[in-house]
Amino acid sequence: MKNTNNLNALKNNSQLTLSISTTSSTSSTHTIQLVDSNKPLLFDDQVSQAEILWALKSVQNVFSYKNSDDIGKLFRTMFQDSKIAQKFSIQHSKISYVIAHGLWPYFRDLLIKDIKNCEGFVLCFDEQTNNQNNKQLDLYFRYWNHAQANVVVDGILGAFRTDGIDISKLLMLSRDNPNVNKTVDKMINDAMKKKVNAELLNIGTCNLHVIHNGFRAGTTETIWHVENFCMNIWSWFQKSPARQEDFENIADELNDVIEKPILYFSSTR
Repeated sequence: MKNTNNLNALKNNSQLTLSISTTSSTSSTHTIQLVDSNKPLLFDDQVSQAEILWALKSVQNVFSYKNSDDIGKLFRTMFQDSKIAQKFSIQHSKISYVIAHGLWPYFRDLLIKDIKNCEGFVLCFDEQTNNQNNKQLDLYFRYWNHAQANVVVDGILGAFRTDGIDISKLLMLSRDNPNVNKTVDKMINDAMKKKVNAELLNIGTCNLHVIHNGFRAGTTETIWHVENFCMNIWSWFQKSPARQEDFENIADELNDVIEKPILYFSSTR
């Protein structure tokens, strides 16, 4: 009977249990999980997958555990033709267990691996009292995780191909730090040379800083007091709702593209 069960498990791609006798009086049992990426998940695994996806969504959107108490009933009502929805069952206690004991160890290991491989990190801590009136020490790791350049480039070029965007119209790349991802610039530039015989416009490692600093230097040399003028315009409309309404009405008559609110002017980037 045991061999028959093992054979059925093997055919169903689930698990194989082997009993090995170590002595005449004792034996050990070993379970081997069989996985075949080419075969679809078993029905129970599909249900578990749906429940895990909902748990991840709850974490991502900061849902409370109580929000999951009636979600199974809602899914069964919405998707009456789905067998997975009919078997979907998750309550606040179950989702808490799935997140704390199922998902958290996996993502914790990924985080620790990232921290070990990074060049350096900043440790932030906050000692406080939590909702249970217990002392709590929170630790935050801040670090830069460098994605491989070829992964970034493949993602950019793949998005262009998928959406039918002509890469020859790409002028330059802009990013948040001029000292990182320089290899991405070179690989994108090489791809443009090869595909469309064009190159990126090169005005430095950070075009935003160069253009902003150039504009600020120009306005300073002209003594036009552009900064004061822009602040005066903002203050003129900010202090009067009637002026704001008149401006919006005039903007609607002139051009729909004109920005309706008067934005606060900032001299920094």
